[in-house]
Amino acid sequence: MTSERPLVFHITTVRNIALSNPPHLKKSVRNCWSNPKRRLLCNGMPISWDHLKELYTKNRAQADDTGLALKFEHIHLTSYSKMRVDLAAQVLSNSVAKELLCLLAKRHRIYFAEIFDRFFDCLNSSSLSAGKRSRNPFRSPYRSGTDWKLKWLTDVFLPYLDEWENCVYEREGFDKSQRSMMLLSKETRQSLKVTVMSFVELVQYLSFTIPGVTVFLGNRICQDPLENFFGQQRQRGRANGNPSSSEFIHNTQALRIVSNTFPSMSSQIQILKLSHIAVSFLAVQLSNFLF
Repeated sequence: MTSERPLVFHITTVRNIALSNPPHLKKSVRNCWSNPKRRLLCNGMPISWDHLKELYTKNRAQADDTGLALKFEHIHLTSYSKMRVDLAAQVLSNSVAKELLCLLAKRHRIYFAEIFDRFFDCLNSSSLSAGKRSRNPFRSPYRSGTDWKLKWLTDVFLPYLDEWENCVYEREGFDKSQRSMMLLSKETRQSLKVTVMSFVELVQYLSFTIPGVTVFLGNRICQDPLENFFGQQRQRGRANGNPSSSEFIHNTQALRIVSNTFPSMSSQIQILKLSHIAVSFLAVQLSNFLF
């Protein structure tokens, strides 16, 4: 698997495309930005977490009514807050990027928070009218394999990452480790590129190959619901990190009872769907083992 070629493989007759979970990528980018050991440098211009701290201090001092939702927990991260997607999304937003450009007297051509905000919006279309309601065309759904947002991902976002890397590698007077600290982590960059190529491949495959597919919502590739389900399984197992098949099914039934006792329609449906998927997968694995 490379950043230029997505990982596409087949299990029986099912086509599978590997990509990273977009919310996790969002947290990874934010965590690289906030890492004090890194000195991010793009096109010769610093991308510093201190810029965000300065913006936060300025807005607090002036009681600035810009609509920014920056709070103490956005700036001073803990091991828990680093895992919160909402904090990462609010920091890597278009409104924050514009305020940072004004703060820095527009020394940056485009602040990286803005381009990453657009990238995550491309992968986060949640409804047919999301783009219109938010007045953000990047959140509109995909209606064809030639959608302009796919072209933006391949012709704007990926070259932005490549240009960033090339500018850092061409700098003289720094060794390899120092240059790596001027970039996002290698794993994050690799995941971003692979996810873009795989996502484009997925949308084009659905549009050009599957009959009747007229629209695709980007947030359907989010793996958070499945992660939450298995997180609940781990909580049920407590110290048991390797449950048997019967224990797994018992925990699933217990989660169903909890969802019925404390009804929440969305979470109840989500748990039922995921439990059916998990039990079906487990049944296939057991049949393969037994026969």
